[in-house]
Amino acid sequence: MHLLIASDGSELAVRAAQRGLELLGRPERLTLLSVVSHMPSMDTSGAEGVMYSPETDQALLNVELDHANDELAQTAHALHDLTVDKRVEIGDAATTICDVAAELGVDVIVVGSHGRRGISRLFLGSTSEHVVRNAPCPVLVVREEPPE
Repeated sequence: MHLLIASDGSELAVRAAQRGLELLGRPERLTLLSVVSHMPSMDTSGAEGVMYSPETDQALLNVELDHANDELAQTAHALHDLTVDKRVEIGDAATTICDVAAELGVDVIVVGSHGRRGISRLFLGSTSEHVVRNAPCPVLVVREEPPE
């Protein structure tokens, strides 16, 4: 089984990765994925706003990519003795997760969810919901533990 775990390095994502492995067992192959949603600065054509030079913009992207790699290393460390492939992509998280799953031919995707409902889900969107609806394979959504 090839397992894809989407992680943003948060405690929720690490717990989701650990719980996914508890439920699914040790995979033959494990890929950890972090998605950076970097938006390069654009010509604002006189509109007010921050605009960076291409060099500064690239430097900011490099910082984001380094941070994503650090987050994947932390998630991999939390999975103890498993060998993992780490991958960082740039794009929309939900779409990129589905695209990478299709590209790699994974068997299952594991994602964490805050379990938002109602109006907060409407306004905040839902990566996990998009992945469930559009993934090329089964998806295990690990919900955040409810507060006691």
